[in-house]
Amino acid sequence: MAIPHFRTLLSLLGTATAMTGLVVDKTTTHRLPAQKASATKTVHGAGPDAVTTVTGPPIPIAHGIVRVRITVRAGRITSIGATSLPHDNPISWARSEAAAVILAGEVLKAQSAHIDAVSGATYTSRAYLSSLQAAIDAAG
Repeated sequence: MAIPHFRTLLSLLGTATAMTGLVVDKTTTHRLPAQKASATKTVHGAGPDAVTTVTGPPIPIAHGIVRVRITVRAGRITSIGATSLPHDNPISWARSEAAAVILAGEVLKAQSAHIDAVSGATYTSRAYLSSLQAAIDAAG
């Protein structure tokens, strides 16, 4: 009778080991280098007609990296777009793209990162808004 229990134990151990390996792989795939990521800013022109383009820092989430770029003119966000969205599978890609369109529209209306997340894309929304807020802060 000891052998069936031994096989069950080996099976459970193998499953646990495989699951641990998958979790470790999934959580380390999208990690960024150790240096602190920050926003990058480019200014074209001077004075009130200056156009500032700021790319927020990359924000890693489980399915990829989210990064946002804004253009600011006369203190107003005139355009916004995601330069990077999660794309490790078709579902996360589709949800991220749909969420980015909705978020961009809301940001242009609100002129801030203080908007609601998109249902069904909560992690992408949070990362998007985090990168956006860093870009807004860098824009001044």
